[in-house]
Amino acid sequence: MSTLDWIAFGYVAGIPLIGLAALWQMYVVLNESHTLNRFAGSRKMLWVAVSLFFSFSLSLYWFCPNARKKGIVFALLGGAGVLLYGMATWFKMRLLAQQ
Repeated sequence: MSTLDWIAFGYVAGIPLIGLAALWQMYVVLNESHTLNRFAGSRKMLWVAVSLFFSFSLSLYWFCPNARKKGIVFALLGGAGVLLYGMATWFKMRLLAQQ
C-alpha cells in the first residue's frame, strides 16, 4: 500500500470510530446515570455533584458500577479512532514534507 492509501484508510476508519465512541458514550450516560439516585439524601452527594461538574464521563464510570464495563468499549473505540486519525495525519505531514 502506498502512503496515500494509508492516509485515506486512517481518515476513513478513524473518523467513524471516533463517532461511534461518542454515540456509545451517549448511550452509557443515558442508560446508567439513573443509578446516581442512590446518593440522594446522603453526604456523598456533594462530592458526586462536584465530580460530575468537572468530568461527567469519568465520574459516571467511577460512581456507577454497571457503567465500568461499558467504559472499556468506549476506550477501545475512542483510542483506535484517535490512533488511526493521528496516523493518517502523521503520514500526511511526512508526505508533505518530502515534496
